[in-house]
Amino acid sequence: MEKIYMNENKRKKRIMNTSVVLSFVVSIFAIFSLAMFGIVSNQKTDVSYAAPPAGSFTFNLLNDIEGSDGTGNFNAPMYVANNDADNPIFCVEHNTDAIDGETYTSGDTIDNDYGLLYLLNNSYANGVKVTSLSGDNAKYVEGWITQVAIWMYLYETDETATQSTSKNYIDADSINIIKGTTKLTKFDASHSSSVEVYNGENLYTKYISGLVKKAKSAKNVAFLTVSKASDEIGKTDDDKFYQSSIITVIGDPSDALKSYAVTLSGIDGAFIVDENGNNIENTNSIAPGTKFYVRIPADKVTDKVQKLTVHVDGSFKTLAGKYYVGSSSNLQKVVSVVENETIIDDEETVEFVGTPDTGMNKAQTIYFIGLIVLLCGVGIVYANAKPVQEK
Repeated sequence: MEKIYMNENKRKKRIMNTSVVLSFVVSIFAIFSLAMFGIVSNQKTDVSYAAPPAGSFTFNLLNDIEGSDGTGNFNAPMYVANNDADNPIFCVEHNTDAIDGETYTSGDTIDNDYGLLYLLNNSYANGVKVTSLSGDNAKYVEGWITQVAIWMYLYETDETATQSTSKNYIDADSINIIKGTTKLTKFDASHSSSVEVYNGENLYTKYISGLVKKAKSAKNVAFLTVSKASDEIGKTDDDKFYQSSIITVIGDPSDALKSYAVTLSGIDGAFIVDENGNNIENTNSIAPGTKFYVRIPADKVTDKVQKLTVHVDGSFKTLAGKYYVGSSSNLQKVVSVVENETIIDDEETVEFVGTPDTGMNKAQTIYFIGLIVLLCGVGIVYANAKPVQEK
């Protein structure tokens, strides 16, 4: 009898040990279930150009730049506003007359031709260097490249430009010269003197074709993206607040983002802190590169799922384009660019949930299943840990 009892006792111990392991496993599942949190979303917004200030200026010829492929020449005049060499003006109708000294007034904004805006933003029109050239002659080379790129872009994107009556028409001989130009000569406004300003690589192949290609594929200029590092939401060390994971605001192009503003809505008492936990008091002008957390007072978080919206307005330094027109519709239409501030927005949604109730949404259901399994495991351990009663 004693042997039989001892074997039975060993069997009981094996059952108890197996139950303990099982209970430990379900306990881990239950703890994991208690750590379930919400879902986020992200979006992008295209830039919208605002009109530059209304005004007028005198249209002046500064120089005439002549391109040559060795067999012929193609001229691109360098025009400026009010005789100011630092304020270049570019023509957008190659097959139309221009008059030196004509007064031009503001016309329509360039609000949907992203290709033209791309060229104005990424060339000598905006003081952006396309070449690696330096010295006094560089601006004449850059100016010729920009003007020709604008004309070629408009020629290639205008279905009627093959007709000689089109304002964007360029004849075949001129196109061949443009595509073969390796030398530039600068003439003064009266063509009484000249000086060679460039003699080297093919300018169309090296610079212009690339600019035109990018302009033809341009769809927008700037983006703002607001993103959260993860879906996790935790409590601060003092248990006073629920806190989101770190939120990042990214501007593209990054050097054009001047500042951004944050607006929170959906849950009372929400506020933001920087990476060190310090309150961000001025939410209307936050420096680019600043990351932040959203905090909610613990007593404001209920057992219902609450959605908080993080709305961000990014202030971008951009260039607005505008057409300018002369006194007659038969005169050349010109363009220029001015510095402008554009607001682009984006949003992030954060979900907060406190102690679950009997309403039991998906996260709460998992919570309760885990809790019940945990209690069952504890019961199994307790039942198998009781001493066996002898009969």
